[in-house]
Amino acid sequence: MLQENFSQLIQNKKKAYAFAVILAMLVILPVFAMAGRGRDVYVDTKANGTQDGSKSHPYKTIKQAADRAGKRTKIHVANGTYRENIELKDGVNLYGHDKDSVIIDAKSDDKATVVMKDDTRIDNVTIKNGKYGIKIADDEEASITECIIKDNDEDGIHIENAGLKKSTTVTISKNEINENGRAGIYSEKRKLTIIDNEIANNESNGIDLEKSANAWIANNEIKGNSGSGMKLRIDGSNIWTKNNTFRNNDHEGLEVYFSGAYGRINVAKADFIKNERNGVARIQDFAISVNSEGLWNKYLTFENNNTFSQNKKADIAGVIIKK
Repeated sequence: MLQENFSQLIQNKKKAYAFAVILAMLVILPVFAMAGRGRDVYVDTKANGTQDGSKSHPYKTIKQAADRAGKRTKIHVANGTYRENIELKDGVNLYGHDKDSVIIDAKSDDKATVVMKDDTRIDNVTIKNGKYGIKIADDEEASITECIIKDNDEDGIHIENAGLKKSTTVTISKNEINENGRAGIYSEKRKLTIIDNEIANNESNGIDLEKSANAWIANNEIKGNSGSGMKLRIDGSNIWTKNNTFRNNDHEGLEVYFSGAYGRINVAKADFIKNERNGVARIQDFAISVNSEGLWNKYLTFENNNTFSQNKKADIAGVIIKK
């Protein structure tokens, strides 16, 4: 009898333990599922009353949503003008309803309108009137797609230094980057993908990349900039370009600097049209002791499918020594 009672007790404990495990799984698994999916948060400048970020009770400002966001949060922004400076924390994505109608207009013009941290994305908004339109801090991965970035005091997009790992790539695609006070895109050492953008009428260069850039630059319309269409440095860089148009820029279509260190820039299927100086200018900032043309031809290469038309000085200028 005692043995039977003991066996029954063991069986009951096993059932209780199994029930506890099942109950825990029912509680924990949805949490993991939610974490994997992320969270959707909504913003509408016309919001009033209760504001909890839900679709029926959106936040009134993007900053409210961004401050409360965790990783994998998707912030959905309704049409309207949002007068604020915002920072996207790690893993946060921001999506506008329509890039012409969702406007982030910097409240403070001595700060970037938007600061992007690691693994962030911003799509379909207009970004204007900050010190920079978008600032990407060092060693951060970010994606900027289908935005209008204009009327900022300095660079439209300002990218700080990072290693050349895939995990720190900045992707800039299908944007209009116009009428900023300095460069349309400025980047320190960084891995970059720049494709399908219009980069026009900026007060300095359209694209300006420092030494040791690693970039794929394709299908961009780069025109009407007050400096050169694109300014690149050979030294330490690995840059491949294809199907870009350089038109009506006030200096060169493409301006390339070289200080004597190994690098590679390749130009394919480019159109250089009506630039105020040269289609391509080659500038070295010291006198190389060996045949400089030989080094230039090794490190700056042109496919035979580029076209040049009506550039005022030369299609590809002779090497200019900058002393």
